[in-house]
Amino acid sequence: MNLATNSKLKIIITLLLHLISKSTSSPTYLYNFCSNTTIFATNSKYHTNLNKLFKSLSSNATTNPAGFDITSAGTNTSDTVYGLFLCRGDQNITACSDCVKTATTTDLPKSYCPNRKVAVIWYDECMLRYSNESLLGKMEQSPKVFLTNTQNMTGDQTAFSDLLGNTMNSLAAETSNSKSGKKYATKVAKFTSLKTLYAMEQCTPDLSASDCNQCLTIAIGSLDVKMGARVMQPSCFVRYETYPFYNGATNFSGTPPLSSPSPSPDTKPVVNNGNGHRKFSDKIIAAIVAPVTVISLVVLALGICFIRKSSKKYGSLPPQIENEDFTTADSLQYDLSSLQCATANFTDENKLGEGGFGGVYKGTLSNGQEIAVKRLSRGSGQGVQEFKNEVLLVAKLQHRNLVRLLGFCIAGDEKLLVYEYVPNKSLDYFLFDPDKQALLDWERRYKIIQGVARGMLYLHRDSRLRIIHRDLKASNVLLDVDMVPKISDFGMARIFGVDQTQGNTSRVVGTYGYMSPEYAMHGQFSVKSDVYSFGVLVLEILSGKRNTSFYQSGEAQHLLGYAWKQWNDGAPLEFVDPNIRDSCSVNEVIRCIHLGLLCVQESVDDRPTMATIVLMLDSYSVTLPVPQNPGFFIKDRTGSNFGNPVWSDQSTSKSMPWSVNDVSISEMEPR
Repeated sequence: MNLATNSKLKIIITLLLHLISKSTSSPTYLYNFCSNTTIFATNSKYHTNLNKLFKSLSSNATTNPAGFDITSAGTNTSDTVYGLFLCRGDQNITACSDCVKTATTTDLPKSYCPNRKVAVIWYDECMLRYSNESLLGKMEQSPKVFLTNTQNMTGDQTAFSDLLGNTMNSLAAETSNSKSGKKYATKVAKFTSLKTLYAMEQCTPDLSASDCNQCLTIAIGSLDVKMGARVMQPSCFVRYETYPFYNGATNFSGTPPLSSPSPSPDTKPVVNNGNGHRKFSDKIIAAIVAPVTVISLVVLALGICFIRKSSKKYGSLPPQIENEDFTTADSLQYDLSSLQCATANFTDENKLGEGGFGGVYKGTLSNGQEIAVKRLSRGSGQGVQEFKNEVLLVAKLQHRNLVRLLGFCIAGDEKLLVYEYVPNKSLDYFLFDPDKQALLDWERRYKIIQGVARGMLYLHRDSRLRIIHRDLKASNVLLDVDMVPKISDFGMARIFGVDQTQGNTSRVVGTYGYMSPEYAMHGQFSVKSDVYSFGVLVLEILSGKRNTSFYQSGEAQHLLGYAWKQWNDGAPLEFVDPNIRDSCSVNEVIRCIHLGLLCVQESVDDRPTMATIVLMLDSYSVTLPVPQNPGFFIKDRTGSNFGNPVWSDQSTSKSMPWSVNDVSISEMEPR
């Protein structure tokens, strides 16, 4: 038997098993979470209401074509049970009903979560959850479950990562704005002539479009680049494979794996003190009836014919043409006249602020779109083409927690960057103003911390450029209309042409007070330099004070020293802003102080990565290590320029590596 025959036989056997397994009514169990802290007594009122809820959900699943239902059982608030089910968007009513029935009759009440007030269970076909609190319209990110294929992606991993990111992000927008009522969407994208990406995303339909998009964005940011992966959260899930895994998928381009994607051995699901199980269902098909076999073989025969036609159709396309990115720098270029008109010729009335790289102006284009235009200072040594290339790369970085770069303009000596306009100015506009601090309650501050962490994780790990920000601070965190944080000025070192090689730079770009000691004094930067800045920012958000404010008051040298003192004295809440001290979640606040101190440790190796930080913020199951002494750098004892953005050329000041040249400009107004 030759290799070609062997290959065809494997395809036939694999597809036969795949189709047969899909024809059975037993759902494929993936994972569950049950809270150990909320337990009800057998035959209690809550138990009775839960049984009523299960019956209601199971009954509704048999008649609901939308594959979603949310309801409650009970009239007394203390005993009411709230629940919902969400079936995968490609499942028919029968498959959906079978899945919900299995969850409500055996798996949740008997096998996995007996006597638990809060639980969620995932199958390949559906998800079901219940709680003693209302679920309607609430976007829940935790617990979060990661499942990945054990096979690594072969070929150009960078190109595949780019394709994956673009596909999943565009699909998130399509899913969240779906008009079908399901908030479900799929997408097929060609990678090479022999490899195709299949993607699926779904939210519970009760979420708003913005909450759905946020849930999906968070999940996408956690995906591993493998042959396939999925992330499941209570309010949404995302999945991709290199084989057609959902009903209605076309363009079959390879042999699907013989088993379901298995959990990555080095990735743990995020659970909060739960006892979830990580094994897949091991139910064995006991018998296969003849009609199913006959139908499956017919489908296989048709599939083989389709494969042959597809291979002829796609096999002749050169891979380099399929992977070509047709976006060019010229397509992002604006006319100077249109930007002058939009900003009233860069008048002071439209000026939003001034930074180390130049002024920022608000503008309105002729179509009514509001923009922010950064007018770069003329210190860049880059040529026009290099500048265009860097802008093109940075413009492709898109994340919910990053300000979007829309384009640029080059005209004579003018170099302008065009950004989306973010209406609520910057974090420091609220955080350090005694009259506006109260607008930032603890819930908002915690979401800002989480959002900034996810944005930085995208820059460090998930973006195509692996950006080190080098100037993360409160004035560079903008707030949109919903107070969602958006990091600005990322990639500016690349766009402006700052010299850098192998983590060392002759020009220090950043802001004293936020800069790590090794960067400020020696020009040594890394992702851990950004982690240090993030730690300073977290401590500022918690205290409502600027990093240098305590030096002036005489209470301590600076904010980090004060936080360290209160932590060691066993009085961490004394460090917290009085505006939130009495209404905050004490556990969350103390954990954030702990995390902030871990980020600003003097030893670079002791600081956590942004991936670890995001995990620490999302899960209480992660134990935080004991923090060591914070590292800090003080320019001088007068504090005259402490906290202002700097652009320091170390090559001219080797005896005093912290000296600042004349181009240092402080922020006039938050952007």
